Amino acid sequence: MSSSAKTPYLGLNKWVSSDIPQREDFVVDNVILENAISVHHQDTTHHITSAERTKWNNAYSITTYTGNGASSRAVTLNGAANPVWGIVFAAGKTPDVTDFSNTADYNYFGIVSANGSTSGLSLSGNTLTVSQSPTAVHGKEYRSYNEVSVTYVCITFA
Repeated sequence: MSSSAKTPYLGLNKWVSSDIPQREDFVVDNVILENAISVHHQDTTHHITSAERTKWNNAYSITTYTGNGASSRAVTLNGAANPVWGIVFAAGKTPDVTDFSNTADYNYFGIVSANGSTSGLSLSGNTLTVSQSPTAVHGKEYRSYNEVSVTYVCITFA
């Protein structure tokens, strides 16, 4: 005889002391559990996919490079492929330095994305292109993303 009662959610056997469990009861309960767990684990509304897990585990990466003074150069980024956006800044410098004696403004901070970036920066896949302005690009403003011997940090986000 099967159980006298069933669990309310999955309908598993819920024996009372007068019931005599049968092997078939256990087999049916195992099939119900297997099906319920299988459906649940395949539900990407409640569980993340392996691609999502990889992306979330590599949510950001940090790349550093030392400026070489070239007017433009490509920097290969560390971490996950094809970051969505990032920030670039010179280590040990304020985001913007104003030289009052020469009325010049040097920009050491920028935001980069594949859809648009601070002037002097661009992002394509895992390649960051940075520029160093030998002359002012706007009024007295210079882009300073590749100044000789300056260390830069790029934090990108997947």
